Amino acid sequence: MPRTYAHGIGGATFLIGGTFAPGRAPDGNSLILYGPEGAFVIDTGRHVEHLTAIKQGLSGIGMTPVAIVNTHWHLDHVSGNPALKAAYPDIRVYGTSAIDGALADFLAKSAEASRKALADGAVRASAIPEVEGDLATIARGAELRPDVIVDESRDMAIAGRPLSLRVVRHAVTARDLWIYDAAEKRAIVGDLVTFPVPFLDTACPEGWLEALGGVAASGAESGGAGARAADGHRRFQSLAGCIFRFYRLRERGGRA
Repeated sequence: MPRTYAHGIGGATFLIGGTFAPGRAPDGNSLILYGPEGAFVIDTGRHVEHLTAIKQGLSGIGMTPVAIVNTHWHLDHVSGNPALKAAYPDIRVYGTSAIDGALADFLAKSAEASRKALADGAVRASAIPEVEGDLATIARGAELRPDVIVDESRDMAIAGRPLSLRVVRHAVTARDLWIYDAAEKRAIVGDLVTFPVPFLDTACPEGWLEALGGVAASGAESGGAGARAADGHRRFQSLAGCIFRFYRLRERGGRA
């Protein structure tokens, strides 16, 4: 079951579990980590309830965030950025530049389709607030962009905590950022691992398989949600197999 509070998973790392309720767009998982210079948030969710849980988590550990790290630009990972930046004006956002292409293309087309659906009365009443919320987020696209662009893999300290930021191309999106925390032997992988199935709407199966290979070779013994090493390995194998089968099916022109 998703958790709506910051749940300690060891190593000065806390999980705010995402949700994917039927008939509602998802919130990705968020993590709060901290180092000698403060706390930072990895991915900020979509809905106000998730943002509230992040703020409660920060309050619970008694730390002010100094940074946000976005693993990729999907709205269930970046929509909380503007509100957190407003609440904590000194916060800096780290992420790839792939959001620029998304705002100009995928998200622009999504917004156009949503506006048309609203005008045509094609959105059920219960979903209208959510659609309007996504439109408002896309309209504030400039506020979703990172302050610090990380388009190539590099090691850096965030809030004084040493991390390895790994950038992969053409996996879930044009550029995805995942984090290896060597001190905890933990990989924080964003949507490179989703259950029960991978989301492939903006994905490239070949790049995704390569990215999973990099995660598997990193030395990680647990995932962002603290999965056991053996369990995590089985899940990687299962996910990689699913992507591989999709890729082969696509090569055959969609024929089973």
